[in-house]
Amino acid sequence: LRTFDNILILTHVRPDGDTVGCAAALCAGLRSLGKTAFLLPNPELTDTTAPYFRPYEAPEGFTPDKVVSTDIATVGLFPENARPYAERVDLAIDRENIVRPEAAACGELIYDILSDLGPITPEMALPLYVAVSTDTGCFAYANTTAQTHAVAAALLRTGIDYQTVNKVFF
Repeated sequence: LRTFDNILILTHVRPDGDTVGCAAALCAGLRSLGKTAFLLPNPELTDTTAPYFRPYEAPEGFTPDKVVSTDIATVGLFPENARPYAERVDLAIDRENIVRPEAAACGELIYDILSDLGPITPEMALPLYVAVSTDTGCFAYANTTAQTHAVAAALLRTGIDYQTVNKVFF
């Protein structure tokens, strides 16, 4: 990712808090490094997920040099407008390139990536908390681990408003 620029980040059909939160956090992290990064508009956003997505939405006519997918298990989950990028994905997080089956949430992978790139800011932490909390059913699912809670705790230490996230999503 350090070598990438002009990056387009893809989310899946019926976008949930996980794909939106991962994509938004990654986009914020890349921008903090001075990268040009955007999310491909997703026509199926909901009122709940849109506030995390919209600040990073690609302008019309943006042409990426690199394409990254977050939390898209198969190409069949690409929205219609993402299909032209199916053969152009340079990095598939939680599918081909970066996979960690023991992780309860794709957000845990994004957290590790962002931590390696630099400090996690509240701008990154808030959508990432959305990703981790929604993918674990507010930490109730059986695959939630101590590491999942450690990631959530690190995100909370940035001072984000996690109570509002929990009220809105749960």
